[in-house]
Amino acid sequence: MRDLLVTGTDTGVGKTVIAAALVTVLRASGVRAVGFKPMETGIAPDEISDSSILARASGEHPDPARPLVSLPEAIAPALAAERAGISIDADTIEDRISQLRRGGYTVVVEGAGGVMVPLLWDYTVLDLAQNCDLDAVVVARAGLGTLNHVAMTVMMLRSREIPIRGIVLNGRLGSDDLAESTNPAALARMVPGLRIIEVPHDHSGAAVETAARIVHRLL
Repeated sequence: MRDLLVTGTDTGVGKTVIAAALVTVLRASGVRAVGFKPMETGIAPDEISDSSILARASGEHPDPARPLVSLPEAIAPALAAERAGISIDADTIEDRISQLRRGGYTVVVEGAGGVMVPLLWDYTVLDLAQNCDLDAVVVARAGLGTLNHVAMTVMMLRSREIPIRGIVLNGRLGSDDLAESTNPAALARMVPGLRIIEVPHDHSGAAVETAARIVHRLL
């Protein structure tokens, strides 16, 4: 099983839920999978962090899923680290993924925002995917605006020859919204050959479990 990058077309599209769902499905099938978000920003004291959600799905002591950097400001990791006076390099990020692999884990890496977000000023999520030989899962909004965002993300991934497992249109409300209902077919024409799946908005508080029943199609 190849390691995965769960990337978004934007911030707030539900990458963590989809990454945790993929970890859940892999572990249920007998794969020793772990979710890992290398750099985490926007951590409010009264909120559950993305890394905590990944650790819970991983069913492990939190150490394997612990981020290398966790910062309170909700901005790009490179800028947040700079403002906090924290220095980290690409080798440190990639070495941690290598350590997890040597430990017998299949790694589901959660990026930050989209593929061109700088983790470091000279190192993007796209660089991480290429250097660590990850397959990409692209998480996008279900509604209006997603066609452009998905097409640009796919273009960037393909420019580096990064395999794409599929597109997840996340959080569909199940309403009569015209964009939501027509986006899957439109994307099938715009980015042919890619699997496109829809994950509904979960009203029950069990978003990871709801997504896990669907994202297994990408594995």
